Amino acid sequence: MGAVVYDAVLIGAGHNALTAGILLTKAGWRVGIFERGQDVGGAIRTAEWTLPGYRHDALANTHVFILISPFYRQMRAELEKYGLKYLRFPVPLASVFPDGDAVCMHRDLEQTLGSLGKQSAADADGWRFLYDLYKRYQETFVALFSSPLPSVRALAGLIRPRLGLGPRGTVEFAQMLIMSAGDFAGRHFSTAKARAWFVPWALHPDHSPETAGGGALSWIVLGTSQDPGAGLAIPEGGSGALTAALASLLRSLGGEIHLGQEVVRILLRGRTAQGVELAGGTRVKANRAVVAGLAPTKLFLDLVGEGHLPGAFLELVRRYRYGLSVVKIDYALDRAPAWIAGDEVGRAGNLHLASGVDSMSHAHNQALRGYLPDEPLLIVSQPTVLDPTRAPPGKHTLWVVVRSVPHLVKGDSGGEIQPGPWDRIKDRFADRVTGLLEGYAPGFRASVLGRCVLSPDDLERLNPNLVRGDVAAGSMLLDQSYLFRPFPGWSRGQTPIRRLYLTGAATHPGLGISTNPGYITARLLLR
Repeated sequence: MGAVVYDAVLIGAGHNALTAGILLTKAGWRVGIFERGQDVGGAIRTAEWTLPGYRHDALANTHVFILISPFYRQMRAELEKYGLKYLRFPVPLASVFPDGDAVCMHRDLEQTLGSLGKQSAADADGWRFLYDLYKRYQETFVALFSSPLPSVRALAGLIRPRLGLGPRGTVEFAQMLIMSAGDFAGRHFSTAKARAWFVPWALHPDHSPETAGGGALSWIVLGTSQDPGAGLAIPEGGSGALTAALASLLRSLGGEIHLGQEVVRILLRGRTAQGVELAGGTRVKANRAVVAGLAPTKLFLDLVGEGHLPGAFLELVRRYRYGLSVVKIDYALDRAPAWIAGDEVGRAGNLHLASGVDSMSHAHNQALRGYLPDEPLLIVSQPTVLDPTRAPPGKHTLWVVVRSVPHLVKGDSGGEIQPGPWDRIKDRFADRVTGLLEGYAPGFRASVLGRCVLSPDDLERLNPNLVRGDVAAGSMLLDQSYLFRPFPGWSRGQTPIRRLYLTGAATHPGLGISTNPGYITARLLLR
């Protein structure tokens, strides 16, 4: 590659970098994206991980917030021209219990209330109240999660509700935003199973049922899932259809994507970014900005270098925490699972399998202490129920994430697996997961035609931003979220290096397929 000059050089071709690149290109900037891998997408890609004809999502599967994101609302028609078609499950989600009972969310609110009402009338009333409150504040959440923090737009979105709540109501609303998922559920649901239906979404990042801030996350995800104008969705053909459409749109606008080109260094003059150096030694100049869709430690310690950072900022980087790890398992199946909870669950897009909130808490604490959980929370998606293009005729795939596991395994709570490196123990642990699935869907083990197990180490090898198998590029506990993401005082994507910006899951609003981090970055650059 000869000498090249861009207005903006973007590092990594994840969906947030592609989003930022599209908006900058539309504004007249010359944009070049440099991706170390041979395909776009980062953690959002689809491939035949198990057997030919079975298409699995590498990590990200269900798209929760994208349908209400400002970027998607603006670009929907253009993305659909490049093949992006979202599908929505008739039963978006369900929690399934070992006794064969289940609590399900339907697209129709009354059916959801009917499922909760089987537990108790109070549970149905609790969800009706929370969903009504969600609808009232939906645009507030959209503004909060698609605006840099701090910002006038986000502040206005948060202040406006006060006009209808009054001083006491405003304080109570603020309290809701910092409550743990367990306490939040206990306030609004009367039965253990309804609470176990509410809590797990807080555990998709690295919350436990007891950590502050998890309750609001569960509430917002469930409200979005119930909302007929939003909802959980999957792209037809696989999650990679999103990033493929983003890449095609970017190229159609004149943006450039260079695959197999690893950035190894940020080029600096003093404390101003001038461009990047590639692994082969090529230097690429950036006249206006370098935007890195990377984990913070990767960017600042590996590509910038400690010697170029102020001491106080370097200390923030060194203190940055990664959360608990996950194990990801893909199954190729010769038939759909026969869930003990029945056909209603068989039509659900997303399942949480756990005996209750206590078991989720117990498993989380086991993982925190370095032990493999004996009964981890299983986050399950069955995309071929809705999208048969992902498997041969009559066959199915199952996507499973185990939440959570330790990166360094000190022991096994089940007393069956000797501790050791993940490359040695991952298949034994996956056998445990298969056994747990068998308990919820008898005959499951016999239906498995192929299996792909991605340990925390595998995930980091697949995408270096998934440090230690942390899918959020950094813990999302309250002290590393909102104004504190990634670091206090640096929540707008800017860095001590002028013209160098951070984007992606390590920036506000964090984990999730929303395009919001990339949207925020582009808007800041285009002010």
